Amino acid sequence: MKISFNKKILVFGIMIIFFGAAIVPSINGNTETNYIKSTNESATGFPLDDDYVNSYWKFDECSGDTVGDSSTHSYDGARYGATWITNGYSGCALEFDGVDDYVDFTTHAAEIMFNKTDDVIISFYFRSTNGGLIFSATAPWGNNPEFRIELKSNGSLLFYKITQLCGIILYSDGVYNDGDWHHAEYYFNGITTDPTVTLYIDDSLDSKFTHWLCEIENDDYSKTKMGMHSHTSTDYFEGDIDEFKIIKYEQGNEQEPPIISGPTDGEPDVEYEYTFTINDPEGDEVWIKIDWGDGEITDWFGPYESGEPVTVSHSWDEEGAYCVKAMSMDIWGDSKWSKCYEVKIGNQPPAPPTIIGPKCGDAGEELIYTFVSDDYEGHDIYYYVDWGDGTFDDWFGPFASGEETTASHTWDTDGEYDIKAMAKDAHDFESDWSILYTIRIGTQLPPEKPDMDGPRKGSVGIEYGFIFVTTDPEGDKVIYEIDWGDGKSDEEGPISSGEEVIVNHAWDLPATYIIKARARDEFCGSNSEWSEMEIKIPRNRALNFDLINWLFERFPCAFQVIKNLLDL
Repeated sequence: MKISFNKKILVFGIMIIFFGAAIVPSINGNTETNYIKSTNESATGFPLDDDYVNSYWKFDECSGDTVGDSSTHSYDGARYGATWITNGYSGCALEFDGVDDYVDFTTHAAEIMFNKTDDVIISFYFRSTNGGLIFSATAPWGNNPEFRIELKSNGSLLFYKITQLCGIILYSDGVYNDGDWHHAEYYFNGITTDPTVTLYIDDSLDSKFTHWLCEIENDDYSKTKMGMHSHTSTDYFEGDIDEFKIIKYEQGNEQEPPIISGPTDGEPDVEYEYTFTINDPEGDEVWIKIDWGDGEITDWFGPYESGEPVTVSHSWDEEGAYCVKAMSMDIWGDSKWSKCYEVKIGNQPPAPPTIIGPKCGDAGEELIYTFVSDDYEGHDIYYYVDWGDGTFDDWFGPFASGEETTASHTWDTDGEYDIKAMAKDAHDFESDWSILYTIRIGTQLPPEKPDMDGPRKGSVGIEYGFIFVTTDPEGDKVIYEIDWGDGKSDEEGPISSGEEVIVNHAWDLPATYIIKARARDEFCGSNSEWSEMEIKIPRNRALNFDLINWLFERFPCAFQVIKNLLDL
């Protein structure tokens, strides 16, 4: 069957529409109320020369047709019909009549708007007894994407950011068309896959919603207006607007964990002071939470200025090693825990010993093992060894901290044995047991010769997957050594006995290659026999590939639907 070029374009367009129609935006109101915000951190508190203040229309001109941007960017707007009033929330403001008043910021539409990956604060004051579109931005063709902040006729405040494929929509819980001034602050956290929109009204949490949102770029927008829909010239706002500010953190606001400094050792029941410093990348105010490592974790406390050292004291009741950690939080969220800041209180036991030696041997064979431990205070160390066969070497020493010592042992019967050891210092403070060191006495059988499977023919530069599998008589994990025949090799594992593993490889030159593989027992290191297989890599030939026909072959069920649409 032949399809004309124009019809191919039409078919492809229909398929894109099908995919787009399958995805719809999600709508929600308040889903969470437990959220920390400092009134000192409000969006109107940023200095005008702050790099993150994207635009700030104060409406304090009180006359003229230009609405000036007080930020350093000069994103000025043009006034059309809106009336200057002197009884604004702060000085002058603009009154919109709900019929044909608006302010046009289209000249700076892309610069004013924000990416999906930005963190943004939008702050403004409004007063209305009716409603309408407070702020609107669209693409040239209208609604892909579209952003709006709207006061609905029922008094609900709407945040709306969508495309034809995705969207996030938040309605306020409160009703705000009561004729009083209200301060709205939207916090858009876009640096995650599922961004969060949080609305505060008059410094109190109103609503919050988290939902998936596809990529949206600021330069997708070309029209921006205040007081009406920027594309359709509808939904005019009736009421007053003042102090409209947009703060934008491009590519997101990352939070850093605190830096901890203070004593690293001490005595029980003594207060020690520790300093916590948070250098917030955007200079936000921050809160701190501390885990002292003894079961006590503080609540969030603050806020503090970014870079301000915060000193907190703590005492530990018992001797031991403690891991002090801390987290920071700004208005956007919290950081990860900081790295462990180890504090040792009182005399510390030595570290559990490390054991080094053979993993396999024969009954009646004397095997030699090395033991080493470190003591925090540098005290001499004694060792105790349990050989796993019912016998042990009682405390022997002393040895200097960090000094290696050896001990030998002979097992009389074939089998597996777990060696473990302890260390103690000169004050009889004992360490924990070491990690079990398992050995095997008796005959060690190698893994079976690996089975290999994969393509016997391929093309230059194309990666192909090959399956390798073997079994080990003792059920040990195995490591595969693979020689690809082109001077390159791989090692894969450890892999459980009997479990298949797929390894990919590509050849750079045309030739016939012999792939070889063998398995090595992870436990004792015994090797299997080599397996071999051949693959031919001929010279590449040109391919004739028809994308449309391939799509029809790939999705046969869609063919009849599209054919019917074309017939219509």
